[in-house]
Amino acid sequence: MYLPNKNSGMKMRGGLFAVLLAGAACSTVQAQTTAAGVTEPFMDVTLSATVAGTVEKRLVKEGDAIKVGQVLLEMKKRQEELEVKRRKLIADSKAELQAAEARVVTVKTDLDSTRKLFEATKSISKDDLAKKELEFQLSVAEVDRLKMTEDREVIEADMAAELMKDRVITSPVTGHVVEFFRQVGEDCKAQEPLMRVVDTRQFYFISNVEAKAGYNLKNGDTVQLQIEAGSKMIPVTGKISFVSPVVDPASGLLKIKVLCDNANGQVKPGVAGTMQINAQ
Repeated sequence: MYLPNKNSGMKMRGGLFAVLLAGAACSTVQAQTTAAGVTEPFMDVTLSATVAGTVEKRLVKEGDAIKVGQVLLEMKKRQEELEVKRRKLIADSKAELQAAEARVVTVKTDLDSTRKLFEATKSISKDDLAKKELEFQLSVAEVDRLKMTEDREVIEADMAAELMKDRVITSPVTGHVVEFFRQVGEDCKAQEPLMRVVDTRQFYFISNVEAKAGYNLKNGDTVQLQIEAGSKMIPVTGKISFVSPVVDPASGLLKIKVLCDNANGQVKPGVAGTMQINAQ
């Protein structure tokens, strides 16, 4: 017959306690999921011209820091510059309009004198008075026509200036020049890539996670990342800026974008990383 000793119950209870601790540890591990992903610049822009032409100047080099609105590249625009000057001279010239307005004053004075003479003495025929009135109306109409011409010339001068601006490439971002696609002297077609610029002061971490793991994630949630930085991984905190409203039916994955600060430039967008997802 088996007789339990005093220590057997303690051993059983100790073993059960150890199993419970191990189960709790496993539960903690299972409550967190890691998702892989890649980083991208906050803005990555390929610049082109809206018109065909020849590259004349590159005012920056690859790797240079740039600011919004800074001129980066110019295409040949001598003909457009001359056209702007010509249009401006035409638009600024008021001689013809001033002469027409002076003629209206003269014709009006003559008409008033003729009308008074006709009414007072009848020494002027009605036909002569009608001719004076017609001459006055025509002179007024000429002034109106010239005013419309002046407005059109101003618009045409503005259009010429805009066409010239199309040959100057400015930066839409504050960031860095990554690369040029055309050398000085090379021709390019309209909408053909000329250069690439990026803004890396912030970056996106993009991951496709399992739908179950990402189900409770939402915009504004703070998440912890591990991002490649040379030979090591560095911790980065970011906020979710986009959760896809749909799951890819082919893979069953949900796209997540996390926006992170990179003011110190420690992360070079394009590297890989991981995101920790806590189970809800």
